[in-house]
Amino acid sequence: MPEILTLKEITDQAVGGKAAGLAELTRHGLNVPPAFVVVAASAEHFPDDLEAQYQAIGGGKVAVRSSAIGEDGEDSSFAGQYETILNVEGLDALKAAIAQCVQSLDSAQATAYKSEHANLGEVEMCVVVQRMVDAHSAGVLFTADPVTGRHDRLVIDAVRGLGEALVSGEVTPDHYELDRNNHVVRRELTGESPILSDAQIQALAKGARDAAVSMTPLLDMEWAIDASGDLFWLQARPITTLGSDLNELDTPIPDDHVITRCNVGEMMPGAVCPLTFSVQGRAIEHGMQHMHVCYANRPAINQEWTQINLFFGHMFINMTGGLQSSRYVSINTVESMGQSLCGRPVPELKPLKDLAPFWRRWYGTWQFARYVMQSQKVLTEFESRFKHAYVSYTNDSLSMMKEINRYFPWICETNEVHLRSSAFSGVMEGIVQSFVAGGSQPPDADQQAEAARLLAGASDVESAVMVDRLDDVVDLIAEHPEAVTSFQKVDPSEALAWLTSEESGAARYRFEEFLAAHGHRSIRELCVREAGWVDEPEKLIVTMQASLASRLQGAYKPRQVEKVDISTLSRGLRFMLPVAHNAIRRREHTKSLLVLVTHRLKRAYRHLANLLVSEGHLPDADLVFFFTHEELNEFVENPSSDGVSRAEKRRIALSFHEKMEFDDVYVGKPEPLVWEPPKDAAEGELIGRPVSRGIVEGAARVALTIQEAAELQPGEILIAPITDIGWTPYFSLIAGLATDVGSAVSHGAVIAREYGLPAIVNLRQATRLFKTGDRVRLDADKGVLSRL
Repeated sequence: MPEILTLKEITDQAVGGKAAGLAELTRHGLNVPPAFVVVAASAEHFPDDLEAQYQAIGGGKVAVRSSAIGEDGEDSSFAGQYETILNVEGLDALKAAIAQCVQSLDSAQATAYKSEHANLGEVEMCVVVQRMVDAHSAGVLFTADPVTGRHDRLVIDAVRGLGEALVSGEVTPDHYELDRNNHVVRRELTGESPILSDAQIQALAKGARDAAVSMTPLLDMEWAIDASGDLFWLQARPITTLGSDLNELDTPIPDDHVITRCNVGEMMPGAVCPLTFSVQGRAIEHGMQHMHVCYANRPAINQEWTQINLFFGHMFINMTGGLQSSRYVSINTVESMGQSLCGRPVPELKPLKDLAPFWRRWYGTWQFARYVMQSQKVLTEFESRFKHAYVSYTNDSLSMMKEINRYFPWICETNEVHLRSSAFSGVMEGIVQSFVAGGSQPPDADQQAEAARLLAGASDVESAVMVDRLDDVVDLIAEHPEAVTSFQKVDPSEALAWLTSEESGAARYRFEEFLAAHGHRSIRELCVREAGWVDEPEKLIVTMQASLASRLQGAYKPRQVEKVDISTLSRGLRFMLPVAHNAIRRREHTKSLLVLVTHRLKRAYRHLANLLVSEGHLPDADLVFFFTHEELNEFVENPSSDGVSRAEKRRIALSFHEKMEFDDVYVGKPEPLVWEPPKDAAEGELIGRPVSRGIVEGAARVALTIQEAAELQPGEILIAPITDIGWTPYFSLIAGLATDVGSAVSHGAVIAREYGLPAIVNLRQATRLFKTGDRVRLDADKGVLSRL
């Protein structure tokens, strides 16, 4: 039989989440309108003391709300699935409202919700009866932003009168966002005057913060303020759709340090999973610290984050940390660092004042020169050892983790080798640009483009050779009479099955050779969660199908390597350009080695994940990527449900991280961009850095992901955030390239030059300002992308 409990008598969740939440708020001293709950409510039978309890809370108008068992829980919310009836007055109306709540158990929307959450079982209805507040204003409050997933934001939406109009979507609310210190950081008003005063905002924030401490950090709360200004809390329930704190793994940073997404944003585009950061972030940090040990008087490599930072799941380079070498190296300046990392001056980066004596800086510069000049010698010695270094596989997670730990130092040493060759390449490219510019700094767009043309003359660059080999495979497929029916027009898995069968003829063997040489490469190839082409070849097949289509349509444009006539150059360039070309080849080769060692670790982690699943420690293998390397060691030793839960929440958090975008430079901790179209967006023009000369007009194809690039049509101009090696098969289709970030040595820039494609990088907002189908003009002589 139904019975009634007052809020003070409630001690557990047997009354449903809504009633339990109100009881919890009451216990912690928050102002809650008088209320009681009907336990095990029925549509036909009502408690004998219903009228007495109704009068005890004041009679008159009440709100009748469902509080089903399992509703408003931490795993499922049922938000909006059951009935809420407002302004109920009188005993008969109260009984009818209770019955209506009970009957909503079997409503179409509630039944559909339960079917989507198969583990919910039978749901029992309790009903909260609460005295109505004569609301002057009302609304909702979230102790974390449910849209962006940010735990460091408290969000308030407010409307005039009852909050029901807000919940139903009938009116647009005033919107307020507060930081952890309850400072309003965003205020969007719908009228000329705000609905809430500053004092009311602070009262709401304080009450919510107090409730979050005692209940759960992530709360969805409803509130109302009456005509006299008294604040009432109407309900509090957990937010069930958010993951872990988006700043959980942020690294410490001084407030005055300058950081950038340039360069590392090309190498690691987008957000990264925790395992990728703890592997690649640590390896890059190790390599950069090793550089400073070699020539900048750093005493030793340690576990601090001085060169690489993580914020909101995105990696940044700490320019201030890198600038510490300028104390001891005269050629490392704020100007040279800005140009090498961002392709432009960075005014936020200030020169250091306490520099070492001139003689010491001269000695450091000599050490730097020695460091880069030894790049070939170091590479040769490294490869003699690395060719024998492989991961051994085991059949239990404990021994497999030990094997991963044994192999892990190789990725740190490979970064040492790659950064040394990259530094030499950067020095040589800077020298070539300086010769072209005649010593003027900074070089203008024409001078930058001419330097890029000369540098593009490097032959046998590994990344370009890879594209040629893939083109060879597609050429063989195009010659086959079944090319369209068995490869181009079928599902990628079917196309792969045909290509790897005897039916495809010579193409099969050429494809096998390609995977043997380059199968460790992939899109986002330094992300340990992203499998190499050899393990997930279907992803490569999609790009090959598009490339085949361009051939069959007669739109294929083979790569054209412009031969540079060195004899026409100045004496200095005749000497320096071949050295620069060798440096570029070496840099691309060590990049491939870095991807190879990463690929081996990827496979090792995947095998470990499968072992943990088979041993019953993980529900699915993908969760392994949401531990850090250090946490994995602990988890393998002592598996726990807490570890699994943390990984699951981080996977949800990554889905929020992936939506975030950042400017290229910040001082201190970065804030994700809240993008608004520029005031002159109607003119449709952006200026970036030209990296491959030429002018082209055509239809735009905006592709934020490699999957979206599969829709490319021959002759379109590709506009993308960044293009790494996984995008290059599409370069035979496009007429031009524009990217939000990048530099003259970006992978996309190098390949664009080799294909003779006009290309502009570092446009920053191109993927926002333009849309697929726009007619655009890409002027890579001046670095201008404009809508026609």
